[in-house]
Amino acid sequence: MKPPKFRYVAPRTLDDAVALLASDPDAKVLSGGQSLMPLLAMRLAAPSVLVDLQHVPGLGNIEDEGTSLLIGARVTHREIERSAVIAERLPILSSAVVHIAHPQIRSRGTLGGSTAHADPSGEWPTILLALGATMHAVSPRGRRTIEADEFFVGPFTSTLAEDEILTHVSVPATRTAWSFQEAAVKKGDYGLALVAATGIPRDGVLLDPRVAVGAAVGSVRRLAEVERLLAEVPMTDVTADEAAVAAAVSIDPISDIHGNSEYRRKLVASLVRRAVRELRNGA
Repeated sequence: MKPPKFRYVAPRTLDDAVALLASDPDAKVLSGGQSLMPLLAMRLAAPSVLVDLQHVPGLGNIEDEGTSLLIGARVTHREIERSAVIAERLPILSSAVVHIAHPQIRSRGTLGGSTAHADPSGEWPTILLALGATMHAVSPRGRRTIEADEFFVGPFTSTLAEDEILTHVSVPATRTAWSFQEAAVKKGDYGLALVAATGIPRDGVLLDPRVAVGAAVGSVRRLAEVERLLAEVPMTDVTADEAAVAAAVSIDPISDIHGNSEYRRKLVASLVRRAVRELRNGA
């Protein structure tokens, strides 16, 4: 299919991009385009204007800020995959990025585009929620930060306003115990279930555990029951089994052509068990 007609603009400054987006309620931001362009082709989206961020300076950098990394919204999946500083400071991102589609998609798709799209089957929303990331946005009203717990509110829905542009994601680098698990029909497909778990290891236990699930439940969300179970207890196989049970009973999985709800419930339980066992190695 062919996309509907739209006007294309490529501003050279962030201020111009903000002004263009705010000038038309039907305008949309284009970052990498790997989420938006298929929607246009299927006519599931029909913006009047596409505001392309490719020439806006300052959105394509990865900056080490000590306790966190500040990643520009226009940084591609491929750049994350190849980044030495991310491999050293945030290896969970390096581990997860290879699950995203295929190299052609990763070379164009961006962290900011995927995050703003808020696809519950996408890797970044699940991981950013588990890491407790902070989103930086700008609009005609100024700049604001949005914690991951408040950012993702439903399937393909975030608290980003229609006239806001996501500019950066600040990702804590202090949560050094981590695990990312994904089950998919085949490599490069959207996951049937995703689990990301992180924490701060200290004296053999895990402080402030965060466990997020995606794909299987329709919207990315934290598993509070699992987090309570993991907090400051020894990481054993028994703990992993208990976490799997807690995850299974605390979710309401979706059903679709790829698997019914009970299949996904079992997948999530299995992935949580693996994640806790992997967390044990970092605690």
